[in-house]
Amino acid sequence: MRVAITGAAGYIGRQVIQRLEDDGGESIIGISRRKWNHQFSTLDYHSLDVRSSALPDLLEKKDVDAVVHLAFVVNPLHDEKEMHSINVDGTRNLLEAAARAEVDKVIVTSSTMVYGAWPDNPPQLTEDAPLRGHPTYYYNRDKIAVENLCREFQRQHPDIIMTVLRPCLVLGPTVDQFYSRLLNWPVLPLVGRHNPPLQFVHEEDVARAYHHFLEQDIGGTFNIVGSGTMTWREVVETAGKRAVSLPPALLYPLVSLAWRLHLTEVPPQVLDFIRYPWVASNQKSRKAGFQPRYSTRETLASFLQGRKKF
Repeated sequence: MRVAITGAAGYIGRQVIQRLEDDGGESIIGISRRKWNHQFSTLDYHSLDVRSSALPDLLEKKDVDAVVHLAFVVNPLHDEKEMHSINVDGTRNLLEAAARAEVDKVIVTSSTMVYGAWPDNPPQLTEDAPLRGHPTYYYNRDKIAVENLCREFQRQHPDIIMTVLRPCLVLGPTVDQFYSRLLNWPVLPLVGRHNPPLQFVHEEDVARAYHHFLEQDIGGTFNIVGSGTMTWREVVETAGKRAVSLPPALLYPLVSLAWRLHLTEVPPQVLDFIRYPWVASNQKSRKAGFQPRYSTRETLASFLQGRKKF
């Protein structure tokens, strides 16, 4: 199988490549914007923007069988148009390239954030729950737009297996995202008296999920989440930090001002995700044969242990 991986140089891409290389039977084409002096023996790496007009020619020339699409911006940018261009226009270009190359399967990354954090969310959100996102958080908006592109792609190309994976917040020893860096703060806020349950998935389990769905011909949408939950206060205190309750009327304007002044990498909309619940079910992915090895609590412990090494 010839597998193309966008976002190959990222921490998930590297782990997927390692698993495929360990299999020994795949030809791996890696695609990322950055220049990368990698150590993989079988990786055919190309420094290429996922929006590039050269992408269709590359997939066709390499006779690609399957595509794993990991090239997304997670850390919020102040330039919403650029973030939208990479996440949505890049996905559109990738899907058009995959259709032209007549691949057998496409696996695209979404997020459980597409459900949105709402006070009336059920205890566990299943894959058929409405995608309510967030009214102003553009990361959610872009992920929902990506899923709409995938649904239209599947309608137009029913012969191609389309799989959409929705991981929750990813943590682990090598994860360095804006939300993981929050746990470096000595004091973290609770939004008023709100203390919702949260869930994490280990980076190794996310890589295992992509590997699993590459090996299996299973289309559809799947939540990829660790078992169990922890409250936001538990997360903060387990990380050895102090949780301080602040009223929403004070907290949202403060974070909004800090964001506008480029004093923080956390936009104010993120506060809703520590205010309201957005826990997703992993029953469908389990029935499809994928079992996470780490629980939410074990994932956080692994992340905190890994951070001590640096």
